[in-house]
Amino acid sequence: MKYTIKDIKRAIENILDELYPHPENLIAEFSTIEDIANQIVFELIKEDYKKNADRNTIQFYMDKYDVDATNRKYTRAIQYAQHYRNIDFDLIQADFGIELEDLKPQDVSGEKVFKGHRYTEQDFLGFKMQAECRLLNKLHQRQIEFSKSISESKFKELFIEYRNLLYDLEPLVNNPEDVICKTLLFYGLESYFLIDFLYALCVAAEANGYPKIIPLERIQAVCSTIPVILEKHWCPEVFFADYCMLLKWDSMAKHIYEDDEEHWLRNECIIYDCKQLKNIVLQRGLDNWVDLVKECSVNDKANFIIENYWIWDKIIDYEWTSERIQYYRKLHSELMRIFPKPQIK
Repeated sequence: MKYTIKDIKRAIENILDELYPHPENLIAEFSTIEDIANQIVFELIKEDYKKNADRNTIQFYMDKYDVDATNRKYTRAIQYAQHYRNIDFDLIQADFGIELEDLKPQDVSGEKVFKGHRYTEQDFLGFKMQAECRLLNKLHQRQIEFSKSISESKFKELFIEYRNLLYDLEPLVNNPEDVICKTLLFYGLESYFLIDFLYALCVAAEANGYPKIIPLERIQAVCSTIPVILEKHWCPEVFFADYCMLLKWDSMAKHIYEDDEEHWLRNECIIYDCKQLKNIVLQRGLDNWVDLVKECSVNDKANFIIENYWIWDKIIDYEWTSERIQYYRKLHSELMRIFPKPQIK
């Protein structure tokens, strides 16, 4: 029997309903059972894409997108991307003894940069964004945090450029392959760089007089991955538990700054329950779920994204003030990981 995405979502909702003993605790501003099911389905589509999408050489995509292969910034972008993948691969292997195939170190030197490996279209568009979007490089290098490196006028210019690149990237709804590929790219950019989430935090902080102490633990409860959430009476322990409910993060920003300690602790429990629910479903029988999604049509998967996960509605027209810029720099400095600098010329 062939299942549709709606069938898969309904089955996941049934599992969540049976598993979770406190559905009355969930609030629409953060997550409902349907929200969690939508996130799981979206991530299954992501895993299906990573596992089964067509792969081609970089040269193939450079020809398709009419990119100048002699331009050094593209080879640098590919080498930078592999540098950060190598770091993540080493950390996960050291901490948990797991080798993640999609992070495995690759030789991307010489001709192998363009011809030695095969990538999905999402991979290539990620390299292209890294090459063309100056903001991503300034974020990686943490230059965004210093006014001596990035003036306020330059800061605004970088964010406008990023926003316009996203507008250019937005897929047509009648092109299902692009809907999947480009939405996954935007999702990856935001969940990794937290660009728009940090802006939402700036707006929430402004509304509350820019508290001197950044509520770092509250912010990390929303956007950080937790190595382990221990077993509860209703759920086994899970590893690498994340939330990534990007469509909900704006409303969470307000609670991060406005909730008193009692209310926040209650909301934090909800967030942790949602992380555990989402990740236990994904970590138990992931391959079987992905096989079911693989059998669904491209149109079916794209229509699900359009109806339930249209992250493109979250593209922000940034309104920067000196105070917001200063606070964004502080947030980025406090929240983002420090990476060893790549030795790339």
